[in-house]
Amino acid sequence: MSDLARRLLDQLTGVLRVVIVALAVLMLVSLSLQVVMRLVFNEALSWSEELALGCFGWVMMLAIAVGVRDAIHVRMDLLVDQLPPSLQRAVEVLVSLGIAGLGVFVTWAGVRYVVDSFGTTSAAIGYPIAFLYASAPTGGALIAIFALERALMGPAPSAPPDAK
Repeated sequence: MSDLARRLLDQLTGVLRVVIVALAVLMLVSLSLQVVMRLVFNEALSWSEELALGCFGWVMMLAIAVGVRDAIHVRMDLLVDQLPPSLQRAVEVLVSLGIAGLGVFVTWAGVRYVVDSFGTTSAAIGYPIAFLYASAPTGGALIAIFALERALMGPAPSAPPDAK
């Protein structure tokens, strides 16, 4: 069962990496086009900043989740490294469960935020604001899933070797 779960989470992580890169490129193209239009044509685009903001929100939430899976977040482990290996693992599990709890909270709060935003649209493009806010519960759920994977099964195989 854990092998199947790992394979599915590996595939999900691969898809997330592609989506993150695609959204980051779209954001950069949008902002670059805005700069060119202002400097060369002295004309501002009405939609580029809004598109970039939407891409940024999604990129950050998805990248945070992938960062949790790969354990590339900032951490201080000076004291943990001094503990016996069994206690080190216990601390790692406790930290992962704390991160999972945070992910569950972000999911819960994000869903409420999305529901509250139903019916509103963005000013320039006119897309539903709920689409932008949906990045929070999506990212929160992924954070919780990846942190629980770490707590129950240990570091992901794709994690750097020093990411305990």
